[in-house]
Amino acid sequence: MNKIFSNLSELRRCKRDNVLALLPCLSRYVKRLAIPAALVLTACMPPSVAQIDKPSASIPADPAAYWHDDETGIRPQQIAAASRPQGGSLIDTKITYDLPALVDLALHANPETRVSWEEAKAAAARLERNRSAWYPTLTAMAFGQYFKTSFPIPGGALVSHGYSSYGGLDLAWTLFDFGRREATVNAGVQRLSAANFSFNRKHQEIAYGVATSFFAYQAALSRVTAAQQTLEAANAGTASVKAKFDKGLATRPDLLLAIQEQAKASYDLQDARSSAIQLHADLTASLGISPSYSLQLIDLSKLPLPAGLVQSVEKIVDQALEQRPDLLARLAELRAREAEVNKARAEFWPKISLDGKLGNQYWGDVHTHPPGNESYSASNLVGTAMLTVEWTLFDGFERSNAVREAEARKEASRAQLEALRLEIMRDIWKAYADTKTALEKREFALALLKAAEESYAATQESYIHGFSTVIELLSAQKDLARARYTEIDSRAALLRSAATLVYASGEQGQGDRNTDSEKFGLSVP
Repeated sequence: MNKIFSNLSELRRCKRDNVLALLPCLSRYVKRLAIPAALVLTACMPPSVAQIDKPSASIPADPAAYWHDDETGIRPQQIAAASRPQGGSLIDTKITYDLPALVDLALHANPETRVSWEEAKAAAARLERNRSAWYPTLTAMAFGQYFKTSFPIPGGALVSHGYSSYGGLDLAWTLFDFGRREATVNAGVQRLSAANFSFNRKHQEIAYGVATSFFAYQAALSRVTAAQQTLEAANAGTASVKAKFDKGLATRPDLLLAIQEQAKASYDLQDARSSAIQLHADLTASLGISPSYSLQLIDLSKLPLPAGLVQSVEKIVDQALEQRPDLLARLAELRAREAEVNKARAEFWPKISLDGKLGNQYWGDVHTHPPGNESYSASNLVGTAMLTVEWTLFDGFERSNAVREAEARKEASRAQLEALRLEIMRDIWKAYADTKTALEKREFALALLKAAEESYAATQESYIHGFSTVIELLSAQKDLARARYTEIDSRAALLRSAATLVYASGEQGQGDRNTDSEKFGLSVP
């Protein structure tokens, strides 16, 4: 304390006429008091404060950039801007889009990616705010006033009036808080990681939505093609029956049945076209663009199909539990809740702070009455320095209840983590079984289509030579149409189930936007 009082005496000797002249004196004053405190504070600085030197640099640089954890040593990979057309439009009508190109387009155009990106940026800013508690605050203050005071004295009152002003600096610095700031920063670090993992999962959600919409739309286009082929076959059948009817070799009911089947084929074609229009709207919605855009898309038959499952479901589950971004985000949230418990417990301990004020007090044109009408002016350097210990001894059990609340939230987060883990396991088992079933159904669908084509060709030739009836011809025609739809549905179901397995495993990253799924437990021809 003697050292502090000697510093204050020195400050009072450093009088100046204005606030700007205080800076050299303030520098010496701060050096004597703040530097020792800074050394002590640095010695007590927790390692967690330096976990992320620049939080704003740890978030994805672009809404379409897949984020990687810094601990893995991998930096975010930026999608090449040169691959996008210029002129402010993300859509190039001159190219044929495959699935990776559609996902790339969606990650740039879909506003949901920007929402999750901005949330990650907000988490980084919150972490910066939490870290600011480790630094001192320096506040500049200034005011001026006109005053008139009266003090009673024997025989009257002593009245003084005049002008005064004050300008100075206020320094406040928390030296020790026994873990409060460290816990707050740790919670911010974990929530920034959670926001980044959620950003990655949003990428996967959008990629999965685009893939399923793309497969559904391409299947609808294939159904339109199949319906056109069925209509052409119905037209040929009707023409064949009419030719026989004109020669007296077929009855009128036979002709009416052929015309009926022709009308049904026309209706199915229009229905398939209507379904394709609706699914095109769904696809553009998942891409984040207007349905008015007409994109050139790769044909469904050109997409490679998985040939088999090369990994066991247990291995895929283990991989998913290690890498699913939403599970990692939930784990980061649990760690943040644990940090909040530590902060609530730290509230039971005191806080040690350093406060200092330094300024210039000026009085001008001060008059007193009585005696006389003399006036005077004065300018003095004023300052204080305090080491404050603040310790709440009793608060009505508020801190105890805060600890219980934080612990309950932590346990709830732990339960949510376990619930998500079980949900992931269930989703993978279901997607694995669906993919396995789809692979088997695909083989049967191909065999069915081949048999239906051969049966229709044989029946048609037999009918031309008069060995088969119209009913047999129309029945073979219906069987062929159903076989075509079955083959289309089996292809789309296999692609959709494979995409679901990829999405459930959580491995769909920056370089995995295609149907080649070898690393997800699937093999391709």
